[in-house]
Amino acid sequence: MIRMDSLTFCYSGASVPALENINLEIEDGEFVLVTGPSGGGKSTLCRCLNGLIPHFHGGRITGRVEVGGLDVLRHPTKELATKVGMVFQDPENQLVAMDVEREIAFGLENLAFPRDVIAKRIEESLDTLGIASLRYRPVHELSGGEKQKVAIASVLALHPDIVVLDEPTSELDPKGAEDVLSIVERLNDELGITVILIEHRLDRVIHLVDRIIVIHEGRAIADGGARAILDNGEIADIGVGIPPIIRLVQKLKQKGVSLDNIPLTVKEGRVMLERVFREGLRRTQPQDERVKGKPIIEIENLWHVYPQGLTALKNVNLRICEGEFVAIMGRNASGKSTLVKHINGLLKPTKGKVRVAGIDTREATIAQMAQRVGYVFQNPNDHLFADTVQEEIAFTLKNLGYRGREIASRVDEMLERFNLKEYSRQYPRSLSGGERQRVALASVLVAQPDVLILDEPTRGMEYRLKSELMRFLEEYRDRGNTVILVTHDVETVAEHADRVILLGEGRVVVDGGKRDVLSQALLFSPQVNRLVQAFEKYGVPGDILTADEALDLLI
Repeated sequence: MIRMDSLTFCYSGASVPALENINLEIEDGEFVLVTGPSGGGKSTLCRCLNGLIPHFHGGRITGRVEVGGLDVLRHPTKELATKVGMVFQDPENQLVAMDVEREIAFGLENLAFPRDVIAKRIEESLDTLGIASLRYRPVHELSGGEKQKVAIASVLALHPDIVVLDEPTSELDPKGAEDVLSIVERLNDELGITVILIEHRLDRVIHLVDRIIVIHEGRAIADGGARAILDNGEIADIGVGIPPIIRLVQKLKQKGVSLDNIPLTVKEGRVMLERVFREGLRRTQPQDERVKGKPIIEIENLWHVYPQGLTALKNVNLRICEGEFVAIMGRNASGKSTLVKHINGLLKPTKGKVRVAGIDTREATIAQMAQRVGYVFQNPNDHLFADTVQEEIAFTLKNLGYRGREIASRVDEMLERFNLKEYSRQYPRSLSGGERQRVALASVLVAQPDVLILDEPTRGMEYRLKSELMRFLEEYRDRGNTVILVTHDVETVAEHADRVILLGEGRVVVDGGKRDVLSQALLFSPQVNRLVQAFEKYGVPGDILTADEALDLLI
């Protein structure tokens, strides 16, 4: 089905190949996970399958890529489109029509399919994805999960033999991610479609896949079954995030506990570790107590109604203190981004008050608020406009009046902190999604604001860089600053936040310590907590959230 022989590709102007000597074969009907560090070549590899490379992206290519008997280097993209369908990381990058029905029809019309075939394919795609109710909905009104389903439907309408998905769950809440992955699993199991999935959050997908390919620095450094690949500790060293239950099992093995295999699911983990928790439990309890500073953010009776009439926030009351690390969670479109945009003055209350360090946001300009509150947007492109990464990071400091050596020193520190030195002279928008996210973070953090808001900062970010970012944020918080993290990443919240605010339909549903909010919370419960719920009968605390906490109970 897919064959790559000695594939090497170098983007125009780049000195180092994005892919180097790739040799792979993927059979019909396989479900393949492609993972590895950001910027390692995963997306580049997949774009070679549908002809975007070399026919759209400029560069130098050697070797051979064959898909379904077609030589990708010789056949045009319109021929390959019926063989390979690609769903991009950000669905908005491929949604072009005004409503859902026209979006699904768009590719078929461009390939001149007959009208009756188009009508039939639209019905098939709507039914397969379960989105018939969205048929006439404007695309811009859809939630992130709905847009992702529409993007998959538009690809599926072309009846491809292969579907490639580039981090399809990175912008979705846990329920939306589960829905999309269930659809992808069904396409593979019931329709026999070959699936190639790029993903960083392995705990979501490893139980679905037949095979894992690890791409690092343009090379395929590992290729095999999920258990064999994940049991190899070397891939963690390059930034691949090992799921929490597997990390727990690996650490137990290192401590001398006899375990034959590694679990890919919570169910397998419960069977494998039942004896360990029954016989090896120590009576200790994790402690989270931390002294809070004085209130720095005060929100009273906050309502926000958008001009088109949507009530996004309803009577929100919150108080956030200096030195807190707060996670704001909830389904897509629950009001998370709307809430935090009031804290830096991007939005003004329809009713109620928002005060930051005693300043009423309605009486302050955005520029005044920016000196106290740093904001990292969900889409990194909203930050990026300079010609180089170095200039992008320096821009904020210049606006705040810094000069010369101080600017250079702080910029160098950010380049080092976020592993961006090699990109300092590159155009920011030419970088990968994870790299652009790091540039956006650096451009805000360089000003060292009192309050830092990050809207989905770990989207598309590998585990190693995510861990480095979280360590930086914890150090930043330890200096008395406040960190507010808007995220769907339950595992990151479990490891690093103090407090969780859960929103639903514009209201605060739950506000409390992370253990109270995340323990036994079904979709918002971290993987290790779901594991230990089965062992409460042995005295295991029901609020254990991370692999390290579970290990402390046992060793």
